[in-house]
Amino acid sequence: MSRGVVLGIGLALGAVGYLGLAHYVWRYRAAAGGRGLAGFLLGVFLWSTCQAIEVSCRTVASAEIWSGLKYVGIVMLAPGLWSFVTAYTGQSGALRRRTLLLMTIEPVIVLTMLALPQTRELIHYYQPADIQAGELPRAPVAKSGSLFWVHTFYSYGLLLSGIGLLVARLMRISGPYRRQARVITVACILPFIGNVIYNTRPDLTGKVDTTPYLFPITAITLVWGFFRLRLLDLVPMARGAVLDQMLDGVLVLDVYDRVVDANPAGAALLGLRRADLVGREVQDLVPPAARLLAEHRPGGTERGSTALRQSGSALAVDLEMSLSSLADNTGAQTGRLLVLRDVTESVAIQRRMRELLDEQIQLAETLQTSLRPGTLPTMPGVRLAARSVPAGQSSLVSGDFYDVHQAAGGEWAFVLGDVSGKGVHAAVLTSMARYTVRTLSAQGWSPREVLEQLNDALAQPREDERFCTVVYGRVTTPRTEAPQRSEAPQKSEGEGAADGDAEGEGLRIVLALGGHPQPLVRRKDGTVEAVGRPGTVLGLLSQVDVPQTVVRLRPGEVLLAFTDGVTEARRGGEQFGETRLSEVLAQAASGLLGTPGLAAAELVAEAVAERVLDAVRNFALERDDIAVLVLAAA
Repeated sequence: MSRGVVLGIGLALGAVGYLGLAHYVWRYRAAAGGRGLAGFLLGVFLWSTCQAIEVSCRTVASAEIWSGLKYVGIVMLAPGLWSFVTAYTGQSGALRRRTLLLMTIEPVIVLTMLALPQTRELIHYYQPADIQAGELPRAPVAKSGSLFWVHTFYSYGLLLSGIGLLVARLMRISGPYRRQARVITVACILPFIGNVIYNTRPDLTGKVDTTPYLFPITAITLVWGFFRLRLLDLVPMARGAVLDQMLDGVLVLDVYDRVVDANPAGAALLGLRRADLVGREVQDLVPPAARLLAEHRPGGTERGSTALRQSGSALAVDLEMSLSSLADNTGAQTGRLLVLRDVTESVAIQRRMRELLDEQIQLAETLQTSLRPGTLPTMPGVRLAARSVPAGQSSLVSGDFYDVHQAAGGEWAFVLGDVSGKGVHAAVLTSMARYTVRTLSAQGWSPREVLEQLNDALAQPREDERFCTVVYGRVTTPRTEAPQRSEAPQKSEGEGAADGDAEGEGLRIVLALGGHPQPLVRRKDGTVEAVGRPGTVLGLLSQVDVPQTVVRLRPGEVLLAFTDGVTEARRGGEQFGETRLSEVLAQAASGLLGTPGLAAAELVAEAVAERVLDAVRNFALERDDIAVLVLAAA
């Protein structure tokens, strides 16, 4: 078997291999540089195929055809390599397209000159003796024309600059992939060295162009490096424009959870140089990341937080961590991305906000406690129950208040009201209203007079508006002595009718309403009625109308005073309403309906307060503060 046949078979086999590699790379063409690498391999395939046929030719005519076609593959190499390198190094699409367009000018000129007989010899030519001899014992060898070296030096310049740019990018990969980077670099340079030797000293290669025989090393190495080791996937293409400018720290991990790249922010967060990060296992750098790595599943994202002490520093940094997958076009996981965000400042702010909120809640609870009796007093012949709940989960002081205290002459008084505003404003107003009422009660003022005086106190000229609604009741129990005031309060219209029951039976309650909802009374027969006469809201006018009425509460009967937050609680466009409240009052502790005695009265009072509160909570989607006060006669 002749030397030419052997060389031709070798080149043919290589060409088949190049075509297979090009097909494999084309499947991953979406990866950065994939199309350029496929074009580069296709050019080598054409070069090898045509040269395989050329070395088996025995006439100049046939060899000249395949030698010219060989240049189609040769001129594809520089644009293909540059397309691959520029895509890999993250150059913009417009720049890459403009560069490749300029690179097509020289190949078009060379191929045109080879196609025209008049200019073909400027690129290459054959010896006249070979042309006249016809069939030769070996393949004819073309000589270099005057423009061949221009084309050669131009191609060398492009290839060397492309390889240099690729080498510069590969050298940025450290740690576990430094060795692979060196291998890829050497593999890219080998065909170039072989071609230089062939063109300058062909006698050293036996006048055989070894370039196509060296290209398999380059092709296989590139495919192995970029598509099997995933170097394209693991080194972000636009890292200079994106990762290096990110405020969040980014660590790129390989399949063994070793750091293969890191941006400056990531190195700064860990207190190390970037060169010291690469190649180390991420668990050693960020121990809490071990949990995320264990829980992470391909395609998912795991999140966590930790306080990490920087290397060489006594200060801890609060970090939020996010671990996600890096995958190729087939969905296979090729590595992982750990993003670290410094949240030290926001955590400190949140901590301070929680402290301020706790202080506010504690202050609100303290104010709320101080504005209502800690426990209700024991009133002869009566059992009391009360509830007060702010709107939603508000930590502000509620505008609703209640109080029960002794009045002059051995009587008792109760008050329940709703002041304007919330928070400190409501606390100040509630405190003023509560203690004004207590002071006037102790002096023996009638309910009407108490509310008139409270109105005067609220109506004083101020920048902020202050008003409230109040129900005030003076309670005379069977064992209460008559009031000792020289001026007995005058009865209002209708008071005599309400006072017609026998003295000494049950409770006598004198009510005055300052713009407040009428209390409800459940009688012994189970009927529910509203009592009291509506009056003027306190604090808005200098003169108010607060009529008094007298209510008799026999043993077994119940009086329920409430704020408007109960009846005005809403579900959409519907209010809870007085009718629904009357039904709840009628049904609460219905088994003890009309039952006298302190034990029964205590059960009834608690049951009514709790049932009203539950009914409002279950009904309302929107509600204001609510307060209820229950008096059950024994």
